[in-house]
Amino acid sequence: MYPKDKIFIITGEIKTGKTLLISNVVTALRKSNVKVTGVYSPAKFEGDVKTGIYLMDISSQDKKLLANYQPGWDPENPKREWKMDPEVLQWGHEVIRESVPTSILIIDELGFLEFEKNQGWTTAFDILENGDYKLAIVVVRIGLLKQAMAKWESAKVIYMDNPSQCKVHTDFLVDQTLATITK
Repeated sequence: MYPKDKIFIITGEIKTGKTLLISNVVTALRKSNVKVTGVYSPAKFEGDVKTGIYLMDISSQDKKLLANYQPGWDPENPKREWKMDPEVLQWGHEVIRESVPTSILIIDELGFLEFEKNQGWTTAFDILENGDYKLAIVVVRIGLLKQAMAKWESAKVIYMDNPSQCKVHTDFLVDQTLATITK
């Protein structure tokens, strides 16, 4: 077991570069031969328009289409824009469950389904609590940050205001990671 206070929460509004930051960190850590596991959610574009969200297994590099852009699809919450594929959600659950033990655990992202509906990747809550990693990086939308901090009070928060911050935050997270795993 590793210390549970080694959680970084990446947060920000939509289109501020949270997933870009995760992608950059994964790439940099791989170059340093660090064991990185978990999932992240790169966008699917058609031209310049974001039409979907993929789910990428960091270990295998397998990816599946997690969500399609369908504004208003949820009658309970008509503001929701992304309709999730339940089979890919389940696959993500399995990938997350199999991601530990590890050096670096990444989960992009825990959101409305997990915090509000107790669905989706709720297994991540137990995994993060058990601490079978040296450092975890978790993406959480800013509107859910208060709930995330209630679960992981000692987590360190990185606020993304725009994608131009990616380089400085990537460098910081890679430095923190390398320092943590060499202890």
